[in-house]
Amino acid sequence: MDEIILLLVIIGGAVLIMPIIALVLAVRARRRGDELGAEISSLREIATRSVEREARLIRRIEALEAGTRPAQAQQAPAAAAPVAAPEAIAKHAPVPSIEPVFVTAPAAPPPVPPSEPAAVKTPTPPAIVHAPDFRPMEEPKPRPAPAPGLSLEQFMGAKLFAWVGGLALFLGIIFFVKLSIERGWISPELRTAIGFVIGAGLVGAGVVIQRRKPYATLAHTLCATGIVVLYGVSFAAHALYHIPPFNHALVTFGMMTLITTTAFLLAVRMEAQVVAVLGMLGGFLTPILCSTGQDNPGGLFGYIALLDIGVLAVAKHKRWLHLTALAAAGTIIMQSGWMVKFFRSSEYAMGSATWIPVIVFLGFATLFMLAAWWSRQREDEDAYPAGAALALCGSALFAAFVFLGFGAITERPTLLYTFVLGINAVVLLIVWQQPRVARAQGIVATLTFLHLSIWTTTRLTDELLPYALGIYLGFGLLHTAFAVLWQRRSNTSTLFMSWTPVITLVLLLMPVLCLDAVSLMLWPAILLVDLLIIGLAIFTGALIPVLAALALTLITAGAWLFRLPANTAGSLGLFLIVLGGFAVLFGVASSFLSRKMPKVPFAAMLPVSSAVLPFALLILATLHLHVIDPSAVFGLALLLTVFLLGLAYISGLTVLVPTALGCVLALEWAWHQQSFNAEHAATPLLWYLGFYVLFTAFPLVFEKLFAKRQLPWIASAAAGLGTFGLVYRLVGQTWPNEMMGLLPVAFAVAPLLCLVFVLKQHAADNPARLTQLAWFGGVALFFITLIFPIQFEKQWITLGWALEGAALCWLFRRVPHPGLRGTGAVLLAASFVRLALNPAVLAYQMRGETAILNWQLYAYSLSALAMFAAARWLSPPNDCWDKVNLRGVFCAFGGILLFLLLNIEIADAFTPAGERSITFDFDGNFGRDMTYTIAWALYALVLLIIGIWQRNAPTRYAGVGLLAVALLKLFLHDLANIESIYRIGALMVVAVIALAASFLYQRFLTDDKS
Repeated sequence: MDEIILLLVIIGGAVLIMPIIALVLAVRARRRGDELGAEISSLREIATRSVEREARLIRRIEALEAGTRPAQAQQAPAAAAPVAAPEAIAKHAPVPSIEPVFVTAPAAPPPVPPSEPAAVKTPTPPAIVHAPDFRPMEEPKPRPAPAPGLSLEQFMGAKLFAWVGGLALFLGIIFFVKLSIERGWISPELRTAIGFVIGAGLVGAGVVIQRRKPYATLAHTLCATGIVVLYGVSFAAHALYHIPPFNHALVTFGMMTLITTTAFLLAVRMEAQVVAVLGMLGGFLTPILCSTGQDNPGGLFGYIALLDIGVLAVAKHKRWLHLTALAAAGTIIMQSGWMVKFFRSSEYAMGSATWIPVIVFLGFATLFMLAAWWSRQREDEDAYPAGAALALCGSALFAAFVFLGFGAITERPTLLYTFVLGINAVVLLIVWQQPRVARAQGIVATLTFLHLSIWTTTRLTDELLPYALGIYLGFGLLHTAFAVLWQRRSNTSTLFMSWTPVITLVLLLMPVLCLDAVSLMLWPAILLVDLLIIGLAIFTGALIPVLAALALTLITAGAWLFRLPANTAGSLGLFLIVLGGFAVLFGVASSFLSRKMPKVPFAAMLPVSSAVLPFALLILATLHLHVIDPSAVFGLALLLTVFLLGLAYISGLTVLVPTALGCVLALEWAWHQQSFNAEHAATPLLWYLGFYVLFTAFPLVFEKLFAKRQLPWIASAAAGLGTFGLVYRLVGQTWPNEMMGLLPVAFAVAPLLCLVFVLKQHAADNPARLTQLAWFGGVALFFITLIFPIQFEKQWITLGWALEGAALCWLFRRVPHPGLRGTGAVLLAASFVRLALNPAVLAYQMRGETAILNWQLYAYSLSALAMFAAARWLSPPNDCWDKVNLRGVFCAFGGILLFLLLNIEIADAFTPAGERSITFDFDGNFGRDMTYTIAWALYALVLLIIGIWQRNAPTRYAGVGLLAVALLKLFLHDLANIESIYRIGALMVVAVIALAASFLYQRFLTDDKS
């Protein structure tokens, strides 16, 4: 008995506390409403005053205009008097409010006719003068007084006393029942009857009192108390007294259901939310209080469904939408309690019994989703129904995660993921009808991905792979279709909607990593998901997911590749078929998307990525599988190349041509480094040359289409540069010979022919002609100047650089492309550094028998001549690169090289034959020291002569400086260290040179103002 008393006290306390909370909220809302009403009244008063002020100003202006008409005052003096009278009245005395007066001026006498009798004027009709309105301003209406607030006296008298009285009545009944039980006054049957009579009487009294509005609070209190008493008496009759027929759970269940239904009807009729809340609370407590301890999911959740439908109907009818959240909370509690108590004991994880919890969770989520759609009127009120439905979906998804712990369920993926994808469908329907909760789509997709990832990594087997692929595709199709429909509906898409199919690709990657062998059925699934992503990109305009799909697809193929055993050619064919198919798919899609949406971010990157990544995977295949015969790999590369060139021809994306060339060359070099065998050199040689011919001839074949483009012609010219290195290594390893210099001659033929073709076929006004000529001419000169370095060695490489640089500068005069000048300058600078700053040049060859006639003579002199020639060909205004005067730099380089050659030849002349290197030494040989001094002075004199002749100050300054150095050496070193005869010779010669320099300055530069 103590338990029932405690329960009834708790319920009665709730009846007291909940209205107080509601009252506080109502008072706050009312106070806020009063404040807003006052603000609105103030704004209305200000607006009324503004209108009245504007009307007064208009009337004054009209009055002034009517009283200041000089023309009317002269012609109609009689008409002015009636108008002026009201003006005077208005100035001195107020008049009562009257309607506007319209005064008609009397007809003026006809004017005196002029002296000319023939001119007769028609009399002017009388003018109507509108008298101004002098009505006094209407008194503003008094602002209505704000509604009086709820004072403490009113609260205590009208509400608090009613609630306290209800609680006291409830407690009095409880204590009376307790005392009667203790004293044995009333039998259990009579107690139950009295309880039902009192509860029904309280409800009836509340209904009767409700007819008078001032007593609504008292009526609600009595009804709520009666409902609680009826619930308590029913529970006591069933659980404590076992009074027939309440000793049967079904009868008690029906009685409580009747009480709940009555509570809902009273709540709607009386507009009493507290009665509805108590009815709902009692409804959810009924199964708990009347529980028999046996599992009956049909009866339990059928009752809960009816209860929820009643609550949702009341919430919809009275717009008490927060009741849907309370109903959802109660439903989730009932589901959780049932799962905890009966899921294991009733073995719901086994067999077809698993469908019962699936139907329970999915059914209630669907019920609340339909309720959210049914109760929708205004979006600001729809948060509660949508939130309640999403809460039921969250409860169902939590149950799905619980199912992962039962192997009997995870072995049946069809059942498990029918449940999970059903939850996804319900969430998407909620998002569709309530866009405010659009983030729920991303949340449920993420949780589903997590669920699938756990199942895949822990439970997936080869036998379950077909089911897994179907589930992955179903997940991707569901969310992709929703994203497309959402895009068509609102022309906007959330970020996550476009990425859901990409998540599906990640799921498809997991079986490759988790299973020992990969089934071929994986690839059609990946193909379908890629098509979904591409189609979604067409609708939404999001291209980043396509890039991600390309990367993930090729990563999956790469993971599959590394699971293939090395040195196995049998699996290579299947891998190449898969790779080629996906490369073609993404190539077509990327070209289409980049042309359709050129301004979308990453649109330009998409075609290049779709071309590069398949070749990257081919390179990995060649490195991993050690393919001896490259025909299969190069054959697929050829198909991909032809496909990319075809796309460039059809779509106009010429960037694909150099991209394809770079990919092919990378693949060829990777295979050559890894698997080339000199015994089978013919096949790779044919492939190298075939690709070279393909890229070289491509722009020539489609010359009309690409005449004004640059990239196809650049790729045609550059194809020889990349292929030459491969062919040179192949020939050198397979057929070594002494005539390797013929290879650059052969490779120079194609660019020369293309150069002639461009000169003859392309007009001078073609904007791309200059670039085309520069590339073909530069490549042709590169191969021509490469003949000597290839045929010879060491210094010939440097000499080749110098000649190539000079040749490019010469070509720049004919084809003024900045790239030619820049490349030539870099080559000449490299050759200068190699000759001037490289000490190894002194030890390239042994000292010969003949002095002076050595390799340094032609290497330094020809390089210096190349510098001077480049300086001459770079005539102004093309002699400057950025702010660097290339003419001056090249002349300086040439002069320094000649000075170094002079010193090297002197050192060579005094180095014994057979030495490993030429040595510079200024001690121990008097003749060599004298020769250095005289040579430096002579070179300085030559510089002075050239500077004076060309009127070039830097050259003269260099000569003066070098002559000064020679003189310092003469006086500081030679006079102290060499013998008298050499000393005399050095002094005499240097003296003559110094005097000659002085004469030249006095003769030619004395009168030179510059």
